[in-house]
Amino acid sequence: MSTLQQIVRNTVTGWGAVFFRTAIALVMVPFLLHHLGREGYGFAGLLMALIGMIEIADLGLRQALGRELSEQVARRDQAAFNELLSTSCLLYVSVALAFVAGMWLAAPWLIRVMQVPDSIAMDAVLALRLYASPAILMSFMAPLFSAALTSINRFDLVNSIQIAAGLLGSLALFVVIPRSGNPIGGWMVVMLAQQALALVLLASSFRRQCVGAALAPRHVRPARLRPLFHLGGYMYALQLSQNLSERSDPFVVSYFFGPAGIALYHPGGRMSQMLRPVVLTMADQLYPMATQEHVRNQTDRLRAILVLGTRYTFLLGILVVVGLFVFADPFCRLWLSASLGEDYRIAAYVMMGWAAVDFLVFAAGSQWSVLLGMRRLKFLVWTQLPSAALNVIISIYLVGFTSLGIPGVLVATILIGLIRRPLLIWYTARCAGLRMRDYLRLSYLRPAWCFIITLSAAFAARFMIPIHGYSHLGAAAALVAAAWMTAAWFIGLEPNERATLGAALRHRLERRSAP
Repeated sequence: MSTLQQIVRNTVTGWGAVFFRTAIALVMVPFLLHHLGREGYGFAGLLMALIGMIEIADLGLRQALGRELSEQVARRDQAAFNELLSTSCLLYVSVALAFVAGMWLAAPWLIRVMQVPDSIAMDAVLALRLYASPAILMSFMAPLFSAALTSINRFDLVNSIQIAAGLLGSLALFVVIPRSGNPIGGWMVVMLAQQALALVLLASSFRRQCVGAALAPRHVRPARLRPLFHLGGYMYALQLSQNLSERSDPFVVSYFFGPAGIALYHPGGRMSQMLRPVVLTMADQLYPMATQEHVRNQTDRLRAILVLGTRYTFLLGILVVVGLFVFADPFCRLWLSASLGEDYRIAAYVMMGWAAVDFLVFAAGSQWSVLLGMRRLKFLVWTQLPSAALNVIISIYLVGFTSLGIPGVLVATILIGLIRRPLLIWYTARCAGLRMRDYLRLSYLRPAWCFIITLSAAFAARFMIPIHGYSHLGAAAALVAAAWMTAAWFIGLEPNERATLGAALRHRLERRSAP
């Protein structure tokens, strides 16, 4: 299978995984709010956020490992591949076990910090010890197998495993929680089983696909971690700053509003969390290619990855951003008003805030993959670290001491993103040897026109179609999607790209219609 065909397969399976999780979330959020209550649902969200925060303790190695393994694949150095993987495994397990021990000791203190009410305090302590501890261990193991699979460009397998584990886990939640005397306990058991199943499937795929790869003590070479730590140090700084600027949001909200505030914040960000990977599926899988082109000194191909990856990602992201921003209020009213009452409006404001954040994320396109492939991360670190700290300080002020309340936690993220994004566009173009005006013209001009057309169509649809039910919302969304598709085809794509894509579609149809 060619690289292009594999990318297409990876992208399609990635979209399938995301659309599946989105469909499940649409049903699961009201279901969990009903059975767990606001406090229980908010605490479950805090548990997931806490595990996400702890993941930064890998010192940035999980993404650095994927990049370094991709380089060894390009060099066809199987021994170095095995040594990197085995040594990283030993390090990951050691760090995870240290955090598991800390979780058991610090559980009562964490409960007080998160403002968990006394009515569920005992259950919350048990949850941290019996759920979060094994979940942390598995969250450090799964990236080892994922990194090995993605280093050979098998993102499709990782996506398929996510779909399978998610489907079984979701079905189990619907069966277990209504029949459980302790809904939070039932949720924990199912989520642990889902995570364990995904880990087993990843390990099995690793054994089948990574021919010659091995995890064994005899392959442990501490010296192999030196280049990994060099790159991982920057990755760690970036992960730390990202966690400070985004993943700290639930803890800021919980400090002032308790877990009940998370029940308003979490649904508003859920759709962004689900749909963002749809747009980034292609861009996120480009770093193995960017690494290999950099190693081979193929500068023209590296520039093509940057230009086309940025344009296609931004173009695809327009539909998601416009849809979430313009239709946030009617969607949340239909989706959440039965569970949250008039407080659904807070979730809608959060959704609009995340749409603005996503707009800036999608504008990055393939910049991250190219900079990672080139090991040019220093500028990202020195611009993101101070801005992340400032983000947290401003968020605390806006949430706790202004009338913005919960939605205020995203305002600082948006403002800082507006400042950083032009700087990163300039820097990435410079690293790739492109003039900034050429990069802007080739990657951003056509999507900008498509954005204006799609946004205008969305406001027109809101004005023309009163949204009183899901059918009305679907009709309005169909009009916006049609406008976006038309603009993307005739404006977003170059003439030669339309010709190539049209020929590929015709060939595909001819193959299907052939006897």
